[in-house]
Amino acid sequence: MPKMSGIELQQLLVSQGVRTPIIFITAFPQDTTRTRALEAGAICFLSKPFDEKVLLRCINKALEYERR
Repeated sequence: MPKMSGIELQQLLVSQGVRTPIIFITAFPQDTTRTRALEAGAICFLSKPFDEKVLLRCINKALEYERR
C-alpha cells in the first residue's frame, strides 16, 4: 500500500475507535508482523498461497466479530 503499511492502517483505525474486523493477506509473511497484527486485534493473518477453507474460516470469524 502506498504511504502506509497494513499495520499502520490497523493502528490508525483502532486509535480512532473503528471496530472493523481486519484480515491480513500477504505474500511476504514475517513472524513479527503477524504477531503485531494479531495482538492489535486482526481477525486473521494469511500467507499466500492459502487454502480457500482457511479464508472462509477467517471470513466467518470476522462475521461473528461483527455480530457482537
